[in-house]
Amino acid sequence: MTKPLGRIDTPAAKQPQRKGTEQLDAAMVRAYPIERCLDYGCSVDDVTKLRKRVVEGASWTNIACQLASDDLLRAAIESKKGYRASAMSFTLNAAACFRLAQSALEDDAQQRLQTYVAQSDAFTQAMELASQQVIRFDVVHETARHACWLYPAPEDETGKKPCVVVWGGADGWCEAFYGSVADYNARGLSVCLIELPGQGLARLRDGSALRHDFTLMVSALLDELSNRGFGRSGFGVAGHSLGGTIALAAAAADDRFIACCTNGGSVVFERGLAKYPRVLQRFGRMLGDVQDPNDIIGFIKDLGLETAVPRMRANVLCLQGGKDVLVADDEAHHLVQLRGKASASLELWPDGVHCLYDFSTERNAVMTGWFASQWID
Repeated sequence: MTKPLGRIDTPAAKQPQRKGTEQLDAAMVRAYPIERCLDYGCSVDDVTKLRKRVVEGASWTNIACQLASDDLLRAAIESKKGYRASAMSFTLNAAACFRLAQSALEDDAQQRLQTYVAQSDAFTQAMELASQQVIRFDVVHETARHACWLYPAPEDETGKKPCVVVWGGADGWCEAFYGSVADYNARGLSVCLIELPGQGLARLRDGSALRHDFTLMVSALLDELSNRGFGRSGFGVAGHSLGGTIALAAAAADDRFIACCTNGGSVVFERGLAKYPRVLQRFGRMLGDVQDPNDIIGFIKDLGLETAVPRMRANVLCLQGGKDVLVADDEAHHLVQLRGKASASLELWPDGVHCLYDFSTERNAVMTGWFASQWID
């Protein structure tokens, strides 16, 4: 009889207690509620332990890294037994824990890089166990490598090969959105998760910064996808949080985008940033460690979305949570009016928070269903 997995759980008592990170740890607990952690790919087990042990006095980063290590050990045991699916699941859990750990290390560049590399390695290991087709490549822009994970849909008999490009904002980068891949593929859509300039390893390792010419990098990505046979009938783009605002700018700059979804973005995103200095600071790091609030806010204003959105080719879907503290409901309505009701739709969850972390299952179904409808004759 095969021996069961057994219980693997490094007790909190063996973890070093926090030293001078009380305020940071409390901020992380507030910024990453259970729903957000789950949406970023964490298991219920890990989220529960992480929050409990941080409240009890441990460091957010230390606990998240230890939970990741425990998950990798579980994955190794399952893999040795030939259980590829569960090994992949545990490895994805580990990657998610490393992602949460690195988010608290903004003031420690070296440790943050090391932790993010650990999440990237874990995610890569998980993809090597995947039963679905996965294509990994980089797009080089300004000498920096920007990671791309492409998940082709099952064979498309129509030959349209629709493909949606997905990215995050100042926090959620690339692999964090793997949880939505199955929803895209189930609706006949290929999906490509990417790092923008100023995100992920492109920033932490290669020094990439977000500039107004980031649209050149996005267009280069579409060139690469087209060369691989995708997007024959156009592309979609989905951006989350600040990434939703950036998605509007990208869609306005390249007519190959026929559909654009902004989840928690706004044409006047600077309004929300001005209210939350910590979020403003995070975005400033995407721009190359810009610290002057006026320069950070000026970047968004200079995107010129009020002028660009009405002229863009792409249809627009705006996803909005009624309790979003960064984007007000009137901003979502303004986007629809700006693009025109014939070319824009609004889906509002009155009780939803920013990016609809608390309605992630329904959000993903609505979002991917809308994209699929854009290619129906």
